[in-house]
Amino acid sequence: MRIIWLVVIDLAVVIAISVAVGAWAPRWPVTWLRSDPLMLRRLPWESPEYFRRLRVSRWASRLPELGDIFGGQRKDALPGGTLEALQAYLVEVRRAEWVHWGSILGSLVLFAFNPWWLAAAFVLIVTAGNTPFLLILRNNRFRIVRILDRESRNL
Repeated sequence: MRIIWLVVIDLAVVIAISVAVGAWAPRWPVTWLRSDPLMLRRLPWESPEYFRRLRVSRWASRLPELGDIFGGQRKDALPGGTLEALQAYLVEVRRAEWVHWGSILGSLVLFAFNPWWLAAAFVLIVTAGNTPFLLILRNNRFRIVRILDRESRNL
């Protein structure tokens, strides 16, 4: 019975952390989101072909888009074709990536009051649930960066 209560509490904690990060994100200063530090850096294997093989574009049409629920922007369509609009969209994509990373990292708090195996199971589940969104966002961000780089060379 104790395990059932721990699972219920863990579920509530994970949801609360995810909602808190998502609600706080639209209030982050834009200056925090102008670059790709730490976990946002491109990994050596993350090429356009890598994302095509994973069929990331297909997932994007099937997964929910909740970016505007707390005052952020939806990311299911480009907001406009100008450089300024693409740069603003890039900031929103970075913000969304950090939200998903925040959910994953926030789940680590479960190790403070759970048996290690239960906390590890929750961290794996939270990671698995956020990974498709992270892959979609990373693919979109890399595509936007390529467009902006190409446009800046043409100026």
